[in-house]
Amino acid sequence: MKVGQFIAAILLVVVSTASSAQTINWVYANGYAKNHPNVGVVADEFIGRLEKETNGRLKVRHVAGGTLLKPENMLEGLRGGIAQMGSAVVLFFPGQLPISATLAGVTDLDTGNKIDAAGATAITIRLLSEVPEFATEYEKLGLKAIMWVSAPPYGIIATKPIAKLQDFQGKKIRAFGTALPKLLTAAGAAPVSMAYGEIYTSLQTGVIDGAFSDVNGMTAGKFEEVAKHMITTGPKDGALTAIAAIVYMVNLEEWKKLPSGVQKTIEKVAKQMTPAAVRIVADSAQASVKKMEKAGVTFRHLSQAETDALARKIPNVWEAAAKTLSDAKLPGDAIVRRYRGIADAYIKGTWKP
Repeated sequence: MKVGQFIAAILLVVVSTASSAQTINWVYANGYAKNHPNVGVVADEFIGRLEKETNGRLKVRHVAGGTLLKPENMLEGLRGGIAQMGSAVVLFFPGQLPISATLAGVTDLDTGNKIDAAGATAITIRLLSEVPEFATEYEKLGLKAIMWVSAPPYGIIATKPIAKLQDFQGKKIRAFGTALPKLLTAAGAAPVSMAYGEIYTSLQTGVIDGAFSDVNGMTAGKFEEVAKHMITTGPKDGALTAIAAIVYMVNLEEWKKLPSGVQKTIEKVAKQMTPAAVRIVADSAQASVKKMEKAGVTFRHLSQAETDALARKIPNVWEAAAKTLSDAKLPGDAIVRRYRGIADAYIKGTWKP
């Protein structure tokens, strides 16, 4: 090889290497406040770890507060490439994410009071790997689910005391998904469908008497300013939903453009984030409870007897979930059976993630 050819070859390698190592700039869209624990604080931790583990090659800018995408527009915006990454409460999208929304909407007062946040997340991840239709519902939308976060148990913050089952009678309470409205109806309340951003004013003006949310969502929305009574869906913190309700997603086309090494790093970091996310959300939930108590909110819990009584009044949540999935042309019975098998094994301790 001549000297000129040799130098040209070296330059080609250098240019090629530099090109392959170029910085990748992504945007993460957050429909809520930047300090929202589930989708803000966890996101910042995730983003920081991604940059560190990729040696600065992947940089993600966090755009919060619904500035770029509002919660209800998240799927559409990610599909359209407005952002490369975002997070969503899957309950809000039953038509587009039927498996996710159906299972995240199931509040089984028995199972839900026995599973912790780490378990709910682990069960979700395992189910995603074992049920092809689960991952496919994201791929069909041009998305990829990369990380799951379990929110604290949903409770009801209200403008008037709700201390026992009979106190639910006639109350207008904001709910979402398909299962929570059934829980409220069984308790004698009237479920009201309403966007998160409308809750504060609706509580303040009496349009609704209460609202389902987790404590982190309550303090993020400052609901404690206008409602001073809180009741959980169980004797303690309340029942968790069947699967983690918050998913972090990426645009599938943008994902495929990433070098395989970067993809593997993202997947590795997402897996490592599970215990960190559980810790962040739990710590934030404790802080939210303290903030609410300081603002004058009184916390109450259903007794075990009333929890059991309410569970008996609610139509079989698993049969309903299976039917909802079957109506969506999915193997509802098989999906529910697989979920319950994994969840039971976790509760009994025969399977540990």
